[in-house]
Amino acid sequence: MFPARSGARVAISRGDPAALARAVRRYAAAPLGDRLHVRGRALLADLLAVEPQLPAAGTIVDLGCGRGLFSNLLVEASSRRSVVGMDPDRRRIAVARLTERARLRFEVGDAREAQLPACDAVAIVDVLYLLTEADQELVLARASGAVRPGGRVVVYAQERRPDPRYWAGHLQELIATGSGLTRGHAGRLHYASRMEMRTRLERCGLSVEAFPLPGRAYTDAVYVGRRD
Repeated sequence: MFPARSGARVAISRGDPAALARAVRRYAAAPLGDRLHVRGRALLADLLAVEPQLPAAGTIVDLGCGRGLFSNLLVEASSRRSVVGMDPDRRRIAVARLTERARLRFEVGDAREAQLPACDAVAIVDVLYLLTEADQELVLARASGAVRPGGRVVVYAQERRPDPRYWAGHLQELIATGSGLTRGHAGRLHYASRMEMRTRLERCGLSVEAFPLPGRAYTDAVYVGRRD
């Protein structure tokens, strides 16, 4: 069930930790630095809260996939999914391609410009804050346009709000972008409030529900937009 629009907390279904462990092991042939990054992402990002919100069958596009950990999790969690991961960073896509197999492929592409294949769902996991508000609107509109009727756009993002966890996460990302660990413009991060993110998705013609994730070190939330 989705949470009520009032924002009352509702338990969110969670994925299988064994599937995430298998996804991490897919990087055995990757350079050490990339393996460490993948392990860190598996620990810090609540990917198991996001995965069950995607359809268990069909074609899923993972925009801004980076090294492809979430794409791998989607495939490990269901044998009925086909996943296309897309990211503008050629080096990260080269690492992701070390894990390619049946039902999983990776492409170099910028979500603001690249041709998005028709699909049953689009996942946008922990990357929108690196884009300006205008570019976020553009990417969400393009994602919505790629999704077939009945499909979903699922966004995982830190919510901007007056909370020490938000400021801690913001500071962490300022350091990451400033040091080059995360691509983006140092000092220029664009987090949305829950209402702003909901409104952006609704402007794309989607019916939206938001899942705040209590108990996290950050103010993470999952947004599920359904195309009727």
